[in-house]
Formats: sequence, C-alpha cells, structure tokens
Amino acid sequence: MTNSALNAHRLFSFTMAAVALITWGAYAYSAHSSATRDQERLEAIARITTDRDALLSAQQRLQHELSLANAQLTAAQQEIALREPEPKVAQKSDRAESPVEAEKQVSQGKRSSELRKLLASRR
Repeated sequence: MTNSALNAHRLFSFTMAAVALITWGAYAYSAHSSATRDQERLEAIARITTDRDALLSAQQRLQHELSLANAQLTAAQQEIALREPEPKVAQKSDRAESPVEAEKQVSQGKRSSELRKLLASRR
C-alpha cells in the first residue's frame, strides 16, 4: 500500500470508530432516558392508584354518613308527624289554669312550628 492509501485507510478507520462511539453513546443515553421515564410513569401510576383508593374510601364513608343522616331525618319527620296535635275544638278542660301554663303551651307550639319549617326547608 502506498502512503496516501494508508492515510486514507487510517482516516476511514478513525472516522468509523468515532461514529461507532457516538452511536453507542446515543444508544446508552436513549436507554437511560427511557428507563427514567418508565420509572417516573410507574411512580405516577402508584401515586394515582393510592389517591384513587383514598377517594373511594372517603366516598363510601360519606355515602354511609349521608344514609345515616337521611335515616335520622326520616325518623325525626315521623316523630314530628306523630306528635303533631290534631285540630280539635277547645274545651273548658283544655284551657290553661294559669298564665304561666298558657305561656308554656304557646312556646311549645312555636317550637314545633319552627322545627317543621326547618325540616321543610331541608327537603
């Protein structure tokens, strides 16, 4: 081989080696980057799954509390319906004996009507 052919061969070999090193470096960087992205995705999936499970348990707890509150409300409405006085004609024996007893009867009537209004506003 002549000197110029030998120099061209050396230049070609050096160029190919440099291209190979650059290519392998790019491949290693790409593989590392892909592994990092995969790890981040797995962590995000785990975090989202944990958050979803926490939200589901909170939703179930709140639904249970709501059903208990509705049951209490229904029971209170039934109790009010049972205690609601039936309209009747006042008789002499129904009248209060003293002004203090008359005031108690009036305040009880006001409280029960206020309770009915409160329950009706929540419907």
